[in-house]
Amino acid sequence: MDLLKAVPGLDYPIIQAPMAGVSTPLLASAVSNAGALGSISVGASNPIVARKMIEETRSLTDRAFNVNVFCHRPASPDPQVENQWNQYLAPYFSEFNSSPPSALKEIYKAFGSDPEMLRMLVETRPAVVSFHFGLPPAEFVAALKNAGIYLMATATTVEEGQQIDAGPG
Repeated sequence: MDLLKAVPGLDYPIIQAPMAGVSTPLLASAVSNAGALGSISVGASNPIVARKMIEETRSLTDRAFNVNVFCHRPASPDPQVENQWNQYLAPYFSEFNSSPPSALKEIYKAFGSDPEMLRMLVETRPAVVSFHFGLPPAEFVAALKNAGIYLMATATTVEEGQQIDAGPG
């Protein structure tokens, strides 16, 4: 579908990249106010912080903007592999008078395993939600579509492009 037709208020078919940690509500709103699609990334945020980012962006623009989420496959813990990594990295930790963690943990929660983030997005209804690193489960896609949110996805590999082309599954 043509972005200019699908998202009301866009003057230009330009999307500001939703880079986590760099794309701020101030930047996204400036891009949206200029007629393109501003973007914030909430992939590195919890639902409370993400809601605040959406509210701040809304306070700075009355135009459409995109909210980006990370749809990576959650890591499967493997204590043996984690232990090997910790042993390998131990000299580097020692160099800085530190010690390796007792266990490795995922730093970004995958959107597909975060029903609170989905609930918050359905409640706040940003004009656009985009997916990065894959697609969420079909029921997440359906909930966002039912809320009237326009959906987009980014492919970073051929495999992701094929997954996007096939749709959520």
